[in-house]
Amino acid sequence: MFETSQPQLHLARVLGISWLALSISTSAFAATYYVSSANGDDSADGLSPGNAFATVARVNALDLQPGDAVRFFCGETWRVDPLHIVDSGTITQPIVISSHPTGCADQPTFSGARGISGWTAAGPSLYQADLDDGANAGLFPLGIGHIFRNGKRLPMGRWPNIEGHGDGGYAEVDASPSATQITDAELPAIDWTGAMMRIKGIRWYLLNREVTADVGSTLTVNTALSCYQESCSCFSGDCTQWGYHLTHHPSTLDREGEWFYDEAANRVLLYSTGSVPMDGEIEAAVVQSADGIFHGAVTLGRQLFEHIAWVTVENLRIERWFANGITFPENLQSDENHNLTIRDNTVIDVDDVGLRLTTWVWQPGAGNGPVGWRGGRDLRIENNLIVGANNRGLLAYSTESQFLGNTIRDIALIPNLGRPGMGCGFDTTGECTENGDGMSLFWTSVAPDHTGRNNTVRGNRLQNIGMNGIDVYGRNHLIENNVVDDACQSKGDCGGIRVYGQGNLATTPTHDIDVRGNIIRNTLGNTDGVHPFFDDRFGFGIYLDNWVRDILAEDNTVTGSSWVGLIYRFASGTGRGNTLYDNVDSDYGTELSVIGSTAVEITDNTLFPLGFLRESFRVSDLNVLAVGDSNRFFSPYDTTSIWDETLAGNPELDDRLTLAEWQGHSGFDANSSTQWYTLSVADPPRSELFVNDTDNTLMIPLIGSYLDLDQQPVAGSLPLQPYTSRILIRDASGLIFEDGFESGDTSAW
Repeated sequence: MFETSQPQLHLARVLGISWLALSISTSAFAATYYVSSANGDDSADGLSPGNAFATVARVNALDLQPGDAVRFFCGETWRVDPLHIVDSGTITQPIVISSHPTGCADQPTFSGARGISGWTAAGPSLYQADLDDGANAGLFPLGIGHIFRNGKRLPMGRWPNIEGHGDGGYAEVDASPSATQITDAELPAIDWTGAMMRIKGIRWYLLNREVTADVGSTLTVNTALSCYQESCSCFSGDCTQWGYHLTHHPSTLDREGEWFYDEAANRVLLYSTGSVPMDGEIEAAVVQSADGIFHGAVTLGRQLFEHIAWVTVENLRIERWFANGITFPENLQSDENHNLTIRDNTVIDVDDVGLRLTTWVWQPGAGNGPVGWRGGRDLRIENNLIVGANNRGLLAYSTESQFLGNTIRDIALIPNLGRPGMGCGFDTTGECTENGDGMSLFWTSVAPDHTGRNNTVRGNRLQNIGMNGIDVYGRNHLIENNVVDDACQSKGDCGGIRVYGQGNLATTPTHDIDVRGNIIRNTLGNTDGVHPFFDDRFGFGIYLDNWVRDILAEDNTVTGSSWVGLIYRFASGTGRGNTLYDNVDSDYGTELSVIGSTAVEITDNTLFPLGFLRESFRVSDLNVLAVGDSNRFFSPYDTTSIWDETLAGNPELDDRLTLAEWQGHSGFDANSSTQWYTLSVADPPRSELFVNDTDNTLMIPLIGSYLDLDQQPVAGSLPLQPYTSRILIRDASGLIFEDGFESGDTSAW
């Protein structure tokens, strides 16, 4: 009905002209802006696909209003052109940042990388490019992060190499002359000054240090080291027998695709056995600032100033960024971001955090809580794909938020790390313990009611994670129906799902958390490079640790953890209905442990180790339990699979017990059961774990005859509800072939 230019529309909004507001609904004022890197023009008005803007910078200059939308053309790319969203919508009219058309598979791409030109030979299989010369001039003024060939991240050079090395590519420290020095007689006789050292100091951290001097076989680093020594049960600068490797040095280049960046010369070296790289074949992530502020392809809020609310960011692809993918700024002034939806985005190969939801609120207004770290409230983080981030996949201090259906994989894997490693600073004495997590949901004591509480984490899938899969602090969380495969690939003493507290059970900030219906497989607990005393792999499926209160672990399936399937350690709560199967890959590991805890209830669990001297259940003493009943201690290789640590050395009753001995000793588990068949050490298992890790009910076809754990026959097919599992035992009665082919199906012979 009415025609007016866009500036007039926004003026009308600002002035609040009453007659216009009465005659036309507010939604009529909403504008949709289009952006095309291929055909756009920043001098256009952007209000139609044919008059699209060209750059993200032009979008950043807009004064977006409630109901406005910005749509980036599908299949197009914007390079080193970050998006800053500083305006807010309303509950009925959010601002939407999305694709055109919406929901397209070829998402608009925000790339943090540019192609490198001008490669020349620099030695046998070595090529170099000067980033200040020719077509490169001005493109990389502050340097580069990672480099890529044909979309694939290339590894930094390192010594020793990972391939063929007995300890995963970690050399061993022979001695520590001082807290800033290590000695290693196996060091190649070159000057390692300027190299970066990554050194293990305990299973769960990997420190970064810069080599400042090299004399003989002794390296001096810029900041004191901190390594654990069993001899004193302490951390000190003595890193003898701990492992390290060196990167960021030209002498490390001896494998295809390895590279080195010389900051002083602004030059890149590449090891390649092929021909001279073509211009643009190699891309580099462009460093845009070295000021320490959280940078990303998409930043939500204005650094030091406005927070935002009622904004949706969806269906964007972010790749090869030198810092974060989607991030809050490091500082917001009066309040945290809230009521944001971040969904259906793809974040690939960023060198810091895929999705960073953390900011410091430095001057909160009335009712907005104290100064301190925040992570946003009322957020919906849904169906995002995050791959290849090197610090964490997702980091949040959020409250009242939902994390639903996200896929996170290949986080903080050692071969992928750049110069910052997992983000542990070169001059920090801190441990960077959680660096490498797939998802970190944290609490801070500065603002306890404004961080780490009342979140739902449901239906997420995580795979190949350097540290913990899902790492949880705080209170009143629901962790449900998540699938975590192959966590703890770079570090040890971590979990597929870890819940962590502090202090004591009465005061801990971590309490009232439900961990329910999750599937956790193959938690490695990597111990490459650790002191020989800690060499056993140390991974936990569900790790409830260090003073956590009222934690419910219910109906989870855990298999393939290297040390313990489910542990309550200095904790309280209930472990109920869990299936813990084959979680121990060395002697004296345990399916379920309760250590140093208080009033834990353990009921209706199936505890099924596969091996001799592998425990079904372990307690530090009887006082840790309040209830124990209706459990299955199913240990076909070892009938004495229950361990009470207090019985060690008891002349009348060994510390390893049968179920009957445990019942008589403890008074628990009167209605529990044990295995009904036994196997010798050399026998293959008769059991098989069937898992449904989907949202749908499955009918799994069975070849041959099985029995369930109550010895009832199961044949034909096995129905499994979503996020559940069952253990079946192959029926050995009357078998002609051990593999079950007597069913008549010969197709697999």
